[in-house]
Order: sequence, then C-alpha cells, then structure tokens
Amino acid sequence: MTPNPMEDLVPWLRAQLDEDERVAEAACWDEQSDVWTARPPQAPYERYTVVDYLDDGVVAVTPENADDDGVGQHIARHDPARVLREIDAKRQLVEKAADADRYSRTIWANAGSVGAASAYRTMLRLLALPYADRPGYREEWRP
Repeated sequence: MTPNPMEDLVPWLRAQLDEDERVAEAACWDEQSDVWTARPPQAPYERYTVVDYLDDGVVAVTPENADDDGVGQHIARHDPARVLREIDAKRQLVEKAADADRYSRTIWANAGSVGAASAYRTMLRLLALPYADRPGYREEWRP
C-alpha cells in the first residue's frame, strides 16, 4: 500500500474541532445560555446587544465602522448552540471521509479506481480549509 500524504490531516482536523468545541462550551454559563439572539436598543440610552435565551446580555455591540445590526446579527447567528451542531456535523464528515479514504485505498486501489479516494481526500482538505490560519496547517492540504 502506498503511503497516504494526508495521514496527519485527520488527527489535526480533529484537534481543531476539539478546540472549537472547548471555546463554544466555555461561552455557555448554563444550559440555556447557548442560544443567542440580537436585540436592537429598546431605549435611547441602551446599546445594541446580543442576548441569551433568558434575555441576559451576552455582549454589547458597539462597532466603530460597521453597522451594529449587521455585527450583532452575525454574532448571534454564530451562537454556541449552532457552533456545537456544526462541530458535530463536521466530525461525522471527517470520520466518514477518513473511513472511506482508508477503504478506497485498500480495496478500490486494486481495482484501479482512484477517483473515490481522491474525492474523500478533497472533502477532508475542504473541511480543513477554514483552519488554514491555525498552527500546524500544511499548504499541501490546500485544495
């Protein structure tokens, strides 16, 4: 069997997802603080805020050069609950792609089919691309 130049990608990608999970969980102070919404000011002295499910303020949105509604909506849309769902979905994709890549390299390689293995490696590379700015990312993984 030929060596897999991607063998370090899967554990590295798992570590990135673990770190994202740690950060998302740290943003939750109780079981109802993971769903956030954006709330415009209700009075002239209030600021645009992102609030949790209990309407507790998560963050006051006060950008200098951007629309506070746009920034607030963006922060709220990427709340811990959504991030954790995305991590779960990405982990499932990583595992399925890694399993399929191993299978295709051992079984299909004998049949001359390299297209499937290439597709799975491309999927892993695409899943890693958002983390290209993190330590340990290799340019050879870039799709």
